[in-house]
Amino acid sequence: MQKGGVIFDFNGTLFWDSEYQEKSWDEYLAAHHIFLTEQQKRDYIHGRNGKDTLEILFKRPFSNEEVHQYSEEKEVLYRNECLKHKMELAPGALDLLDYLRANDIPMAIATASGKSNVDFFIDHFNLLDYFAEEHIVYNDGTVKGKPHPDLFDRAVERLGVGKAGTVIFEDSHSGVQAALNCRVGHVVIVNSTNSDYADFDLPIITHFDGFDRRLLKN
Repeated sequence: MQKGGVIFDFNGTLFWDSEYQEKSWDEYLAAHHIFLTEQQKRDYIHGRNGKDTLEILFKRPFSNEEVHQYSEEKEVLYRNECLKHKMELAPGALDLLDYLRANDIPMAIATASGKSNVDFFIDHFNLLDYFAEEHIVYNDGTVKGKPHPDLFDRAVERLGVGKAGTVIFEDSHSGVQAALNCRVGHVVIVNSTNSDYADFDLPIITHFDGFDRRLLKN
């Protein structure tokens, strides 16, 4: 059997930044006179790629140049919000990453974030100590966003692992659906915001120490 790996979503999963995301989105939406309910935010924003979100919000097609311009306006607000706080990975994440590295278990990140945010995360969290740069898969405009499985499929392909033994960690509802659509062996929900996941019959953790590492045995 082909060896499996571990794939992490980043925002809200490895980095519990939902509060910073909410604040920056609220500021951005207000500046553009767009007002959404909490349900609409969940459906239109969280876990999706930038082009999908912008076309929903502004109700028109966006060119790649516009996607970059409008997205970066929001992400500057987000990064500035992050820098107001102590930035650290999720509870128990470093212990799990150390375990994966020590046991030569392939690992990747699959995030809907764009390159400017990914570079920011690499810098602030020393991610290259754990992840090869080519194993940090992000929204480069060439793949469909979550709930489509494309980001996770690309991560599986780059790791060269089998889906049956692979574990995906996710927090957003669209991301969880994307992970299920990827058809890996195990999907684990990271509940970083005390959210309701009643729609899914999946293991839920609130600390990475709560993850059953026996699922990693191929």
